[in-house]
Amino acid sequence: MPYYHVRVTRKSNRTHDVLELDLSENELLERIVSRFAQGLGFICGGEPIAPNDVECIHINRTEEPSTVLLPEIREKRERERRTSNVVVLISDEWYVTKEGEDVTRKFIKFPPSEAEQKPKVMEMDVSKSIFIVHGSDHKSVNELKTMLKEFGLDPLVLHEQASGGLTLAEKLEKYAGKVGFAFVILTPDDVGGQRDEIRKKLGADTAETGSVMASIVSFLRRRITVVGPEIIDNILEVFEPRARQNVIFEMGYFWGMLERKRVCCLLKGNVEKPSDIDGIVYVPFKESVNEAKSMIEKELTEAKYEIKK
Repeated sequence: MPYYHVRVTRKSNRTHDVLELDLSENELLERIVSRFAQGLGFICGGEPIAPNDVECIHINRTEEPSTVLLPEIREKRERERRTSNVVVLISDEWYVTKEGEDVTRKFIKFPPSEAEQKPKVMEMDVSKSIFIVHGSDHKSVNELKTMLKEFGLDPLVLHEQASGGLTLAEKLEKYAGKVGFAFVILTPDDVGGQRDEIRKKLGADTAETGSVMASIVSFLRRRITVVGPEIIDNILEVFEPRARQNVIFEMGYFWGMLERKRVCCLLKGNVEKPSDIDGIVYVPFKESVNEAKSMIEKELTEAKYEIKK
């Protein structure tokens, strides 16, 4: 069985190529070639690659896997280092992509330029599968799933998919590669805030030493004698409502993998927006995702999805 190795040079980081070694032909076609040809993002070496960030793609084929090739490559490089005294900061794995036969042109006929990609993305037959990133608010997830099904689309929720022995990260990579759009539901499942701001709200001197938790304990000792549900709610109001960390991580993941216009964030209530992330669409709702139905339909239509009426 032949082994395929991929090397991607990105416009945003030309000094560090991304590598994916030991792919079968089916894996190469499904995970990288077909998605790039459609103007979609793809995963290479565990990193999301945006199509308009691709400087070039190199594909080579060897009859042996990298585990067999690497010992010989390392030995050869060590001999070269001893004779030349020149240190080359390139990984041994990079040299695997120089072995065997260069088959780039067999799979990548003409890498599209940035100008060519944009209309291609608009005209492509986009996948009907829509990824839903969510936290602990399962009511919102179910409402969005029902809505997408009514639109004639296929909602994809990660925990509902078979794992097949994959790690959580591998499972995310597998199923994320099947979609052309992602909804991220930001619900106030967690709380947080800036340290000094919290101390100010608690009436603590920011010049004092000690942790935020110590300030909270001091606050409680000064002002209350019995901690009941109402007191706990009052304490929580000191903090900002935030989405769960996995939701923020996956939002960034899809932002890097898909175009920004293919990621839509649904904000419940006064949940805090992530900082330093511009260009993603935010759609607010108070209690039910159904409140934002017209906006959700508009975003999907803009992304060239056909909505069933």
